[in-house]
Amino acid sequence: MGLHWRGGSGAAVVVALIVSACSTTTSSQPPASAAPATPGASTSEAPSSPAASTIPQGGTLSIAWASDIQYFDPAKGYDVVSWPAERMMFETLVTYDSGTKLVPLLADGMPTISSDGKTYTFKLHTGVKFVKPDGTVAGDMTSADVVDSINRVLDPKLKPSPSPVAGGFFGNIVGAADVLSGKATTASGIKAIDPSTVEFDLVNADATFLNVMATPFAAIVPKGTAHDASVVATAPTGTGPYTLKSYTKGQQATFVANKSYWQAGQPYLDELDFKVGVDDNAAIQQIEAGTLDLMGDTIPSGSFTQITTDPQYADQVVHHTLVDTDYLFMDASQPNKGPLSNVKVRQAIEYAIDKDNIIKLVHGAGVKADCIFPPDMPGYDPTCTPYSFDPAKAKQMLADAGFPNGFKSTLYTDTTDPDPAIAQALQQDLANVGITVNVVTEEFSTFLDRIETPHKAPLGWVGWFQDYPDPSDFIDPILSCATAVQGGANASWYCNKDVDALAAAAKGETDSTKRIAEYQDIQKKIMADAPWVPVRHQEWFTLVGKRVGGFSIHPVWQYDLRNLWVKPGS
Repeated sequence: MGLHWRGGSGAAVVVALIVSACSTTTSSQPPASAAPATPGASTSEAPSSPAASTIPQGGTLSIAWASDIQYFDPAKGYDVVSWPAERMMFETLVTYDSGTKLVPLLADGMPTISSDGKTYTFKLHTGVKFVKPDGTVAGDMTSADVVDSINRVLDPKLKPSPSPVAGGFFGNIVGAADVLSGKATTASGIKAIDPSTVEFDLVNADATFLNVMATPFAAIVPKGTAHDASVVATAPTGTGPYTLKSYTKGQQATFVANKSYWQAGQPYLDELDFKVGVDDNAAIQQIEAGTLDLMGDTIPSGSFTQITTDPQYADQVVHHTLVDTDYLFMDASQPNKGPLSNVKVRQAIEYAIDKDNIIKLVHGAGVKADCIFPPDMPGYDPTCTPYSFDPAKAKQMLADAGFPNGFKSTLYTDTTDPDPAIAQALQQDLANVGITVNVVTEEFSTFLDRIETPHKAPLGWVGWFQDYPDPSDFIDPILSCATAVQGGANASWYCNKDVDALAAAAKGETDSTKRIAEYQDIQKKIMADAPWVPVRHQEWFTLVGKRVGGFSIHPVWQYDLRNLWVKPGS
């Protein structure tokens, strides 16, 4: 929700995301009799849900976020407020069940896959309606819409900038390279066989293709949808259970039930309100007062101990260790031979950061990160510990690199608590080895634009969590040459073509054991280049109102807002 940019400790994030396919842990509210939540622990009993026929219908729920929705366009949105909003309105051919198993959604069954793993053939549900925000039907979904939707994501002229994952996620489709380079407008490997059948041909076998097709980027929009996110925002039209009734920037988005939704009995709510620009402490007060139902961000540090140790909140505190990595990024290709373009300088900074202190700063809510992959991600390697906290070694390495007196730089992060405090801790660690940095905090939208623009942020504090449970998702979207472009998610501007080649080979490897070993090797090579200082894998804590039914932390989607209801009598 990878997704998914996230401010290093909470900016714009939803709740706890993500358990990998290898994990047995699920997330839920602890039972009322449970002991208060403690950092590092994870609830494990999934909440019981009534049978679909007994789920209450109607009513309104609300969720508050500190940050605004960046995009209503599934080809562009890549943050944890945009994704839940998009998933209200748009759907994909496949999705995940309550865990990490891929299941059909708009597809009428899972696809047929050729023996060489390069051709995927989907049959589509018939009678699925595209519905406009005013509730009118815009037509039936066909294979032509699927073809147009994926080609739209590939369009390099998509406004205001190309999709951040066009090449990284969809570049393996036959003919995609021609679209990405502007030589063609459609990829030859995306074919409408008949109105209810679509085929995808891949250049190389890819173990992650169906995972990619489950991301909101692969959502199906009507053929002819404008290749301009600002136009889409005026009237987002999809197949999902809700439509966008209204949106006031910086205040609120209101989603209402799609009366023509193709799945009978859904959605359960009449309305779901996204309140944006709501301070985390204000959100807690509103939940306590009963005027808000869900908190989109984490419990702020100032309220953390009070909320997580108070028995009255025992059944309302929800927490889970995320499949994420929060890190200090460094501009590895800093222009004009800037200090951060020197790998020895970046390695020195690796030794300068006191990760244990930062975890202490956030009340122990996290696991120290030594490398890129989080513990619940396939490919996690507990032996990958290339750097320790060693300020003396950092100083010596800086001197050896030609910076005996350090240098000056700027570190950016967002405004969401506790990110500014973490940035200050990083500032102090760097000062201790002679590097003077000015900390600049920005609203998430401004910060996001900065880190997706070449060389506007020499240093920054941010986080990344999985789009899907595969190690390629911690490489391709954020550490590849293809994403070191305007609008991409490679904030460190790291590009190593040897790593790209290894990643391409690993992605197509069919032997899972060999594949994991290859990704572990890739991780070590990237860590030697030191584009990041991985700091922690976050433990996410949030607060849920008493009226909310059907809520649990989904292992991939975090909040699956599509399936909420209002508890009877509330």
